[in-house]
Amino acid sequence: MVRRATRPAVTTTLMAVTSAVLVLPLAIYLLIVDFPSGTGWWFILATIVLHIWYFATLGYAYNTGDLSIVYPVARGLGLAIIPILGVFVVGESMSWQAAVGAASIVTGLAFIAISDIETATIKRTVRSWLMLMRKWRAVRRFRAQVRPAWMLAILTGLVIGIYSVVDAQGVKHVQPALYMFFLQLGGGLGMMVIQSRLETREAFIDEARRHWKILVIGGLLQFAAYTLVLTALTFSPVSYVGPFREISILLAVGYGAIVLKEGVTPVRALGAICIASGGAAIALSP
Repeated sequence: MVRRATRPAVTTTLMAVTSAVLVLPLAIYLLIVDFPSGTGWWFILATIVLHIWYFATLGYAYNTGDLSIVYPVARGLGLAIIPILGVFVVGESMSWQAAVGAASIVTGLAFIAISDIETATIKRTVRSWLMLMRKWRAVRRFRAQVRPAWMLAILTGLVIGIYSVVDAQGVKHVQPALYMFFLQLGGGLGMMVIQSRLETREAFIDEARRHWKILVIGGLLQFAAYTLVLTALTFSPVSYVGPFREISILLAVGYGAIVLKEGVTPVRALGAICIASGGAAIALSP
């Protein structure tokens, strides 16, 4: 939905704020019956900061790159980081199946990266490296072919891994739906302040008028989807909950190819399949 908007970054922000406004009555009720502890408020603050980072990088990645590249890379990298943080930060265990899954994800990311670079450039770069000649020019050629969206997708993936672990701990202190409300409200308003330096007031108004259906439907779907994830985190390890979300990678690639008419090469499709397969391996590991 966001990728089809005129200004994806602005739409991402407005969608978060819209969802918070729509569920405000529920949030007020939850505040009355289950007010967060002091520790819970610190986790709320942390996730707001992390999601401002997330909204910023994801929105601008969609501005500059294809959905079938941005989404798999961001989600896949985040998924690879989650088990690592789960082991070393939270103290969860990681089986060999999960390790294989993480390797599959890295492989998928490599396939998608290669698919975004011209074949001729790859050949020239490899030839230059093998001949040990003009290697700095080879590196510059390689970097010139990597879109800014690729780097933004990597940053998005990093924050996905971090906020997943933070949120897994946060919902131990805050009711999941209330946690999600503050996440959307704080993250959306924070991004609005940042974007106000880059976008005019008219840009926000125009985006809201032209894409109000995306804001309402997408906002509610976003709220419901992540609230379910947060609820699952209250009784399952983050290393297992996170991967189950990543089946959407295949849907994103398919949607980008069929609806948005993006070019999805066999290599890019193979990369998405590797990422999803790796996620399944992690999720099904003991």
